[in-house]
Amino acid sequence: MPTLRLLPDAIPALLAILLLVVGFPTAALSAESGPSSPAEAPAPPGGATQPEAAPVPSSDQAPAETSPSPPGGAPEGTQEGEPAAAPPSGAAPEAPTPGPEAPPAAATPETAPPITVPQGPLPGGELPAGLGPVLGEVDVSGATPYETVVPAEEPVGVLGPEMSVMETPRTVQVVNKEEIQTINAQSVNDLAAFVPGINPTQMTGSPVSEPVIRGLPGTAYRNGMLVGFSQSAQWGPLMNMNAYDNLDVVTGPVSIVFGPQEMAGGFANEVTKQPYFDKFRGTASYTGGMYDTNFWNIDIGGPIIKDKLAYRADYFGQDGYAPYNYYDGAYLQRQCALLALSAKPYDNLTIDFNTEFDVNHLNTVAGINRPDQALISDGLYQTGSLVGWYGPPGVLHPGLGTAPPGAGYAMDWGPQEPISRRSNLFANSENSTQQLYYVAQAVETLKIDDGLSLVNNSMFEYFSTYIDQAIPSTFWAVLPAGYDFDDRLEIRASFDTPIGKGKKSAPSLDQTAEEENSTWKFHHAIDAGLEFRFFSDTEYSGAWHSPTNIWNMTQPLTSRDFSPLVPYSTAIAAPYSNPYLTDIPVPGYPGAYYNVFNYLSTSDTFYELSPFYQHKLDFTDQWSLLLSARMNAYFIQASPPPGTPSDLSAIAPSLGLPSLTPTSMSMVQPEVSISPSYKPFPWMTNYFTFFYGQTTLLSQFGSFAPSYPSSYYHQNNFLYELGTKLNLLHDRLFLGFSAYMQSGYIPAQVIPGGPIATAQADISGIQLNGSYQPNRNFWLNFGYAYIAAQEQWAGLSQGPLAEQPYSTAVARQYSLPVDPMLNIAAANYQFIGFPTNYGNLMATYKLDNGFGISLWGITESGNYIFYTYSTRIPTWYTLNARLFYATKRWEASLYIYNLTNEQYWLPGAPGFSNARYLNYDYIVAQLPFWIQGTVQINF
Repeated sequence: MPTLRLLPDAIPALLAILLLVVGFPTAALSAESGPSSPAEAPAPPGGATQPEAAPVPSSDQAPAETSPSPPGGAPEGTQEGEPAAAPPSGAAPEAPTPGPEAPPAAATPETAPPITVPQGPLPGGELPAGLGPVLGEVDVSGATPYETVVPAEEPVGVLGPEMSVMETPRTVQVVNKEEIQTINAQSVNDLAAFVPGINPTQMTGSPVSEPVIRGLPGTAYRNGMLVGFSQSAQWGPLMNMNAYDNLDVVTGPVSIVFGPQEMAGGFANEVTKQPYFDKFRGTASYTGGMYDTNFWNIDIGGPIIKDKLAYRADYFGQDGYAPYNYYDGAYLQRQCALLALSAKPYDNLTIDFNTEFDVNHLNTVAGINRPDQALISDGLYQTGSLVGWYGPPGVLHPGLGTAPPGAGYAMDWGPQEPISRRSNLFANSENSTQQLYYVAQAVETLKIDDGLSLVNNSMFEYFSTYIDQAIPSTFWAVLPAGYDFDDRLEIRASFDTPIGKGKKSAPSLDQTAEEENSTWKFHHAIDAGLEFRFFSDTEYSGAWHSPTNIWNMTQPLTSRDFSPLVPYSTAIAAPYSNPYLTDIPVPGYPGAYYNVFNYLSTSDTFYELSPFYQHKLDFTDQWSLLLSARMNAYFIQASPPPGTPSDLSAIAPSLGLPSLTPTSMSMVQPEVSISPSYKPFPWMTNYFTFFYGQTTLLSQFGSFAPSYPSSYYHQNNFLYELGTKLNLLHDRLFLGFSAYMQSGYIPAQVIPGGPIATAQADISGIQLNGSYQPNRNFWLNFGYAYIAAQEQWAGLSQGPLAEQPYSTAVARQYSLPVDPMLNIAAANYQFIGFPTNYGNLMATYKLDNGFGISLWGITESGNYIFYTYSTRIPTWYTLNARLFYATKRWEASLYIYNLTNEQYWLPGAPGFSNARYLNYDYIVAQLPFWIQGTVQINF
């Protein structure tokens, strides 16, 4: 159902100067100084002139096709044959903008009465602004779609109740259905085409389940509820992009209403597909292309009971995808099914339900080992074979073995040789990842009266996965079964508080004395409630030894090519002397092994109880304040997973190590956010946001491990963000600018039983994002980000862990061991594998005859892959295109990626992600020129 909103209605002298500098005529400013173009809505009945403050069409509706307003802002919405009302010479008087404290202006011969937002339910039963459900309505008009990409007045619920992007005091990028289709997005890495500051990555071969934003994990939510089972953007269920109507991506810490997970560089809210109430409709599509790309999708929906019950069903299948299949031995097979139901049993009650079942079978991309500058710049790989292993350091044991931490391996180096960019460390039939994921979610919205509603959002998740990367990295991760239930009950209230009478500034020369002394009102929008979460799982993660650089990739890797397992008798003896280095068989998974006291393996159950309160206070049309607070209480029971021998913990004190004991802990984490906003003009919003919150460090699949120290549960996070948003040219141009400083903690990889390794990360930068859409035929998105980030290790007992602290070229030159696995010096380090400059640009032009073209580009500046700051990936870019033809019944698209066939690389892991300690062991050559095509039938 459409939601009534107000368009901006003024433009400042400050912007006039700016536009004059860049060449806009001053006449255009006078058009901006009035409200948005009346062409945005049909003319009112009765021959009246179009109101100056027109309602904005819903983001899912199609505005009328009209030409842009002429300079001077002459009304275009008069009835046929009726002349447009011309403004008087000079500056035309303006009607006051309606708001919570100002009544509508009286009609004058020059100005029609402005449209105001009613405080009660709107026609059709929807709620007033700010009280809508988490799930948005879908287009049921049946008209030709015209989905705007300009997000200024787009309602988003990323901070709780819906607010427009202009009102939201954070940097928000709405990625809608048309944009997703433009690039045929299939993974979180594809979001880099829309949001500057997202780091595409293969994460040293880990399944990437969340976007990496600003070098930190980007937490995923589903219609406002936390998606569990991920840590450091890895390991969790793969996103199913075909299940979403749109994705709302926000940079910075997570929403207080949604709740925390870990320190995040941003978050993505998945808005799932919604049912159609008007009629049955659907699409069926097939995509095929180079490197055995092969996937299909069926999406149908319609009413079951007229105006009362509707459904949407989506099935997605995949048996090949170029970003996997291009690499030796890698593949991706998926079967995903979504069902959504919406019910309106009463005028004041809506129920939205969705459920999804995903089965994923894949072998991931790890790339090439032994990265050095010769490999990056010239494609030359350093050959060489294993001689033996050191233990203790300096004592060489010939042949294959497992060196203790700090020792490493001896090599017999050969010449540098060309190597295929398709080479993949995991190109072995034994390696695979299996995922089984189920989710069910229900959102009930009850409108009690005009300004009060109850919203209950509940979600259940089940996840099981088995990650086998034995060849050659000797690694397994097993989650036999994980259960996550989350329920949030919210009370949403909207009301005005009369403050008294006071003379207000008159935006109109015709304002009456009664209006000048009208009662001032503060408008309140409150969202308060309680969230309950239950989580239980058992996790196995190991092994600790992954000496990847000992293997020569110019020769095939066999099932014997892995670091030998370490039994208990070897682990407790010299030179290891650490029972937690024991490789323990995973019960029920023959051939898989794990370690304990690595802060990853656990058997855990926890409850979370979190009251929260959010209050948006509008003092005037210009000044507002958003206050948010939350208290997260955790009740945790964590122990070593079943199968862990008791001998490990019993003998540890005699070797100078702590015992591994079950953890029973209760703790409370506070969160608070303060965001004042100032709108000097209706087309400009300035805001400042302060955020403070505590997060916890997580086990491999987003839970808690035994023997976490108290500091692991209380990691302080701060954000200071200053931003400006501009909505220009009658909602045709949106610009967002922000500058920020963010700090927090995230764990580093640790040696089992060794010292805790966690350090503070400081991130600062600026960001620009913009959208321009002058008409239904053309739209443009663009963004730029500059990010400076640093790990703060100075003053700590040790620095970050490094599997190999120097490049293979240095190891050869100075006869150093490879993969010694040690902690480097405690100092402050710039983020590694992390560009400082990001840019994205996307444009689409559609002809009226159905033909169209889209072009998009992504670029990232060069970056050093490790703490030596000597091996560098140069600046890279890709240009991509889509050619398409669309009719009412069918459409066809040809996608062309990497048009100029750029040869570029991505590091093993970017920024502050856990896997960065392996960056001198992994690097991935990216895809060259490739194409795929899609045919879609609409019915």
